Amino acid sequence: MLKSKESEKPKVIEHLYQKFRAGEIADGVVRSDLVQDAIRVTGAELGGANPANFLKDIVRSINANSIWPDALKRDRFTARQRYGDKRVLQFVGYSAEQEEPFPDHFAPDEKTPSHFVASAPMSFVARRLGRKEESWLTQIVVNLRIVESQLSIYSPLRSRLRDVTHLQTGMKTQPEIDAVFLASFGATPSLKSRTDVHMLISCEAKQINQRILEDQIREQVAKAMHITKRIQTPEIDAVKPMAITVKKINFGGEAENTVFVVEFDHLTRGDFEAKWQPESESDERLYSMPLEAVSQTLYRIVPPVSGLNA
Repeated sequence: MLKSKESEKPKVIEHLYQKFRAGEIADGVVRSDLVQDAIRVTGAELGGANPANFLKDIVRSINANSIWPDALKRDRFTARQRYGDKRVLQFVGYSAEQEEPFPDHFAPDEKTPSHFVASAPMSFVARRLGRKEESWLTQIVVNLRIVESQLSIYSPLRSRLRDVTHLQTGMKTQPEIDAVFLASFGATPSLKSRTDVHMLISCEAKQINQRILEDQIREQVAKAMHITKRIQTPEIDAVKPMAITVKKINFGGEAENTVFVVEFDHLTRGDFEAKWQPESESDERLYSMPLEAVSQTLYRIVPPVSGLNA
């Protein structure tokens, strides 16, 4: 019987890290064949059929910092997921101000507003059939127009918002983008060249007890910039990332699962291409791209929806 992934993966990570320290992984990028070999050498009771997701279960967990091997903590090393060309993960040193391997920079606080949303637009049967999965959370967000509410009510750009259109759920890119919207705005100070401004909204969904992964969101922005570059009518001027997760919050002494939405500042195409667009696989500039939260809200869904708060 397989042991839990949380108990088995740290020894594989530490084995790979020691190979990195010994100079056997010069750029810190670990590919799938090395992961499979490390599982075999360490005797870890893990399946090796899908090494691309090896790091995923750790970095998205709220227990990520306790799971991470002590040797890497002492040396101030963490890791990020990498995508494509059989890449799995990359060992990276802490930033100057970093104190733990996986800091959580985006969480609700006492200033975070809450907002009731009626679930009646979803049928009663649909509300009874929900599951605790990212795809179901995304379906709730789309059906109840939560992204539209965030941009219309809480976004700094709300006075310029013209319309929001849901384009796709589950865009199969690397990394996958859980939901994609197109929003149009009036002119903004950073985009003065035309009256209408079109932004692609990339949404990352996480279930309860899962962390918002900053590097994953950066990779999604880069992918969104790439796939919209050829579009001319209308031209996509910017990408605005959003993160959506489930948070258990106490309201009046009772715990309730809410949909927590974080809106990040948009990244203009001009700035992205000049400052953060990677020019090669070894180019690390994308990971220095700032992610500034400009609004965040806790959405209370009533009546309850199975898989979320029922």
